[in-house]
Amino acid sequence: MNLFGTAGIRGDARERVTPELALAVGRAIGVDASKASAENESEDREGESGSRAGVVLARDGRTTGPALVAALEAGIESAGARVYRAGVLPTPALAAASRGRRGVMVTASHNPPTDNGIKCFADGEEYDREGERRIEERVAEGNESTTWEAWGDSERIDLLSRYRAAVAEYAREHGAGLDGLSVVVDCANGVSGLATPQVLRALGAEVLTLHANVDGSFPGRPSKPTEETLTDLRAFLADRPNATTGETGETGSRGGKASEGGRAGDEREIDLAIAHDGDGDRIVVLDGEGEIVHEDTIVAILAEHYVRASDAGARGHRHGTRRGQREDERGLRRRALETPPYRVRSLDRRRGERGGTRPPGRR
Repeated sequence: MNLFGTAGIRGDARERVTPELALAVGRAIGVDASKASAENESEDREGESGSRAGVVLARDGRTTGPALVAALEAGIESAGARVYRAGVLPTPALAAASRGRRGVMVTASHNPPTDNGIKCFADGEEYDREGERRIEERVAEGNESTTWEAWGDSERIDLLSRYRAAVAEYAREHGAGLDGLSVVVDCANGVSGLATPQVLRALGAEVLTLHANVDGSFPGRPSKPTEETLTDLRAFLADRPNATTGETGETGSRGGKASEGGRAGDEREIDLAIAHDGDGDRIVVLDGEGEIVHEDTIVAILAEHYVRASDAGARGHRHGTRRGQREDERGLRRRALETPPYRVRSLDRRRGERGGTRPPGRR
């Protein structure tokens, strides 16, 4: 049985990712969590109320999410594991919460609203292929519930505020504040509207939002952020003064679509924009004129920063020569630029870090 694709289980909520499948997958994950807890009892992280480690369960804003979460919860508990109900979260927040235990995110990421999906995490990372095969085998075998007295239970936990605070704290460790920076965030009616604008404001930025209300039908635009789907955002940026040039574009005004302080006739300058997908784990960056910044450029900028912050970047200082440091940095930047984006994602999934610095949600 092949359930998993490149990023979890995804498909039409009526034909593929059904409540029946969610119940079976939940039971399989519950068995996984119970076995891991029994084998590593002395090392397991305690739950929010001081009880054994279990499975953190969250979803994005899709209409079919609540029913699938309910089915997963029933399956996990009937396998003997405890469920921590985290509610509606961005996928990176769920990944961070799965450190030291299991996590399940109900999301189809940037797929159409008719789809949904199930992503499994262990200790902050997505299941590897071996873990996915275990789930597939248990679903195919049709695991039965554990004995009635061994069923797990559940409790509600609040992770969102702590996640936002952790991301802001991490950002402060790696750069100056954002005071005076104007940023537009297009949330695609997804769950990034619960995190990205709030974190940017906490860091001092002035934030305008588009499509920031969570709506699983994605009425503002398709969930996947591409050049074709970001027409509202690009027109909004082109119609406003650019922070660098001070010039205004010639497109019709879209100011009425902005929220969180934005309004028609508001002529503040915009420095940059961010666009997310439905579950907040994908990002597109645009400059103040609405031009998309290529993802390779973003990877190179991040690589340079983490090189400078890492032991490799400081090697020249340890050796007492600035030339050695510059050579190390140039070499690592060159390799970053030569690495295709899919390769970067593959390396990141295996290593869980880049340049020796671990961002929230990564091991």
